[in-house]
Amino acid sequence: MKIRVSDIKVKNRIRKELGDLHGLKTSIQNLGLLHPIIIDLDNKLVSGERRLECVKLLGWEYVDVRIVDVRSKKERILIEAEENNVRLPFTAEEQERAQKLLRRYSHTGILGRIFAWLMDLWEWFWSWLFKS
Repeated sequence: MKIRVSDIKVKNRIRKELGDLHGLKTSIQNLGLLHPIIIDLDNKLVSGERRLECVKLLGWEYVDVRIVDVRSKKERILIEAEENNVRLPFTAEEQERAQKLLRRYSHTGILGRIFAWLMDLWEWFWSWLFKS
């Protein structure tokens, strides 16, 4: 569901410093909002303050939201805390793999697509071979 950015009310947040928003803003600008902002039935922000600030900086008039029925202050705090604490960042090895795959799929043209397909096939073959 989309609502006006200006209709979202921000009150009493756990996080006091939003930190550097540049990376998140760039991500939203390039890929869109991947995870909706969470609000309650009264349009009060439950989680996603950094995302909300970024869409404001980008000049968005409307934003995707998910509405939850928050029944208590304790539940509101629990949701905000969970969304910010229950993440698992990539390991260094996973980051390296992501960069490798991005390079592979950045090749343009038919030769680049063939190269990427061959590399995928090679990786599949080796994973199949060592699983057996």
